[in-house]
Amino acid sequence: MRKKLLAPREEIAWYPTIDADSCNGCEACAEFCRPGVFAPGPPEPDAVVVKRPKMQVANPMNCLVLCTRCEPVCPSGAITLPDPQEFERFVEYVE
Repeated sequence: MRKKLLAPREEIAWYPTIDADSCNGCEACAEFCRPGVFAPGPPEPDAVVVKRPKMQVANPMNCLVLCTRCEPVCPSGAITLPDPQEFERFVEYVE
Protein backbone atom coordinates (compact mmCIF):
# COMPACT_ATOMS: atom_id res chain seq x y z
CA MET A 1 0.00 0.00 0.00
CA ARG A 2 1.05 3.56 -0.71
CA LYS A 3 0.45 6.60 1.42
CA LYS A 4 -1.43 9.57 0.02
CA LEU A 5 -1.01 12.83 1.93
CA LEU A 6 -4.21 14.66 2.77
CA ALA A 7 -2.45 18.00 3.33
CA PRO A 8 0.52 19.74 1.68
CA ARG A 9 3.80 18.25 2.95
CA GLU A 10 4.94 21.66 4.23
CA GLU A 11 2.00 21.67 6.67
CA ILE A 12 2.88 18.31 8.21
CA ALA A 13 5.50 18.59 10.94
CA TRP A 14 6.73 15.00 10.58
CA TYR A 15 10.53 14.86 10.65
CA PRO A 16 13.26 13.56 12.95
CA THR A 17 15.11 15.51 15.59
CA ILE A 18 18.67 14.82 16.66
CA ASP A 19 19.97 15.17 20.20
CA ALA A 20 23.33 16.81 19.55
CA ASP A 21 24.68 15.66 22.92
CA SER A 22 24.02 12.02 22.00
CA CYS A 23 25.01 12.12 18.32
CA ASN A 24 28.45 10.63 17.61
CA GLY A 25 28.61 11.83 13.98
CA CYS A 26 28.74 8.31 12.54
CA GLU A 27 26.49 9.28 9.58
CA ALA A 28 24.51 6.01 9.76
CA CYS A 29 21.32 8.05 9.43
CA ALA A 30 22.52 9.79 6.26
CA GLU A 31 23.63 6.51 4.70
CA PHE A 32 20.38 4.70 5.52
CA CYS A 33 17.71 7.36 5.14
CA ARG A 34 16.34 9.22 2.14
CA PRO A 35 19.05 11.44 0.63
CA GLY A 36 19.02 15.02 1.72
CA VAL A 37 17.30 14.63 5.10
CA PHE A 38 20.51 14.40 7.15
CA ALA A 39 23.86 16.13 6.71
CA PRO A 40 26.93 16.76 8.86
CA GLY A 41 26.66 19.94 10.89
CA PRO A 42 29.38 22.53 11.33
CA PRO A 43 32.58 21.52 13.14
CA GLU A 44 32.69 22.22 16.85
CA PRO A 45 34.33 25.59 17.51
CA ASP A 46 37.46 25.61 19.64
CA ALA A 47 37.65 21.80 19.67
CA VAL A 48 41.00 20.59 20.97
CA VAL A 49 40.57 17.23 19.23
CA VAL A 50 39.09 17.18 15.72
CA LYS A 51 35.93 15.07 15.82
CA ARG A 52 33.39 14.05 13.25
CA PRO A 53 30.72 16.76 13.01
CA LYS A 54 27.39 16.02 14.64
CA MET A 55 24.60 15.23 12.21
CA GLN A 56 21.71 17.60 11.64
CA VAL A 57 18.34 17.47 9.92
CA ALA A 58 19.29 19.42 6.81
CA ASN A 59 16.02 19.14 4.88
CA PRO A 60 13.12 17.99 7.07
CA MET A 61 10.54 18.18 4.27
CA ASN A 62 12.36 15.35 2.44
CA CYS A 63 11.37 13.02 5.28
CA LEU A 64 8.54 10.68 4.32
CA VAL A 65 5.51 11.16 6.56
CA LEU A 66 5.26 8.28 9.07
CA CYS A 67 8.62 6.81 8.03
CA THR A 68 10.58 5.61 11.06
CA ARG A 69 13.52 3.84 9.37
CA CYS A 70 16.25 6.21 10.60
CA GLU A 71 15.49 5.92 14.31
CA PRO A 72 16.60 2.29 14.86
CA VAL A 73 19.80 2.63 12.82
CA CYS A 74 21.22 5.34 15.08
CA PRO A 75 23.73 3.53 17.34
CA SER A 76 23.69 6.31 19.93
CA GLY A 77 19.90 6.70 20.08
CA ALA A 78 20.13 10.38 19.14
CA ILE A 79 17.20 10.36 16.69
CA THR A 80 13.61 10.77 17.81
CA LEU A 81 10.42 11.11 15.81
CA PRO A 82 6.99 12.48 16.70
CA ASP A 83 4.20 10.19 17.90
CA PRO A 84 2.88 8.50 14.72
CA GLN A 85 -0.70 8.42 16.03
CA GLU A 86 -0.82 12.22 15.89
CA PHE A 87 -0.08 12.15 12.15
CA GLU A 88 -2.35 9.34 10.90
CA ARG A 89 -4.99 11.98 10.12
CA PHE A 90 -2.72 13.36 7.38
CA VAL A 91 -2.43 10.05 5.51
CA GLU A 92 -4.75 7.89 3.44
CA TYR A 93 -3.61 4.41 2.42
CA VAL A 94 -4.28 3.49 -1.20
CA GLU A 95 -3.48 0.44 -3.30
